[in-house]
Amino acid sequence: MKQALSTLVIHDIKNSLALLEADLEQLNHHPDMPEEARRAYQRCSELKGRLVSFLTLYKHEQFGLQPNPVELDLREFLQDTLDVSPSASGKHGHALTLELDESRIRIAPGLKHGGTAQLDEYLTGLTIESALNNAVRYAAGKVRLWFEQDADTVTFFVQDDGPGLDHPSGNAPSTGVGVALCKAVAEAHGGGEVSLSDAPDGGALFRLALHTA
Repeated sequence: MKQALSTLVIHDIKNSLALLEADLEQLNHHPDMPEEARRAYQRCSELKGRLVSFLTLYKHEQFGLQPNPVELDLREFLQDTLDVSPSASGKHGHALTLELDESRIRIAPGLKHGGTAQLDEYLTGLTIESALNNAVRYAAGKVRLWFEQDADTVTFFVQDDGPGLDHPSGNAPSTGVGVALCKAVAEAHGGGEVSLSDAPDGGALFRLALHTA
């Protein structure tokens, strides 16, 4: 199959998944909908996200990502990302809490325009959503999100309260797409760092450092 045709097919699948996701979201507004409908919505959203990530990586490999930095209010950006995330459940089917952890936000003293940064909103949002989806798969009850900022870098953190990396059932990305996407977005922002490690207070900790424009 020719490359152009393959790309068109993948885009068509992505659009179909978006329509299915919208239908499932509407179903989830009904209070008497079964748990299976909620899980189907969550899985559909995750699948669409992976496909979007794949298309973004394809674009990166073929043409390179060209970021479009805009001034982001970092708290508002992260809260908006959480607000549009599908209602989630943890490994044992319990409802999860996804929260912006204000107590862990750190901004360098004296930093002009602290709490805002020049970043590509779409690309940065994709990486955070990918990290959230992975954290949700392993969390027991809570996923926390926050950032730290200095003069030329913003570092985003996503932490779950699951078993961590060393446990046999611990965090392992379902594909390499998520990690590759984060590295591509960091590269597009002039460099940065991506890591997944055990958190000092338990669970797994995702870290993404991006250079700001």
